[in-house]
Amino acid sequence: MSAAADAKRMFVENLNSFGNEQSQPEKYNLYLGLIYLVASVEQIQQDLDQIKQLLAKRH
Repeated sequence: MSAAADAKRMFVENLNSFGNEQSQPEKYNLYLGLIYLVASVEQIQQDLDQIKQLLAKRH
């Protein structure tokens, strides 16, 4: 499992445990934002892997 996947799992766990949208909107927004950030990092990692594969085929 990648570090990004581990981070996402932990942020989801924290969101479910501590991120009540009504009573603690700051924590809710923090953990949800971190989840989206990790999802973006995962997408960048996938894109980078594809670019590396394409470059490897050229050489």
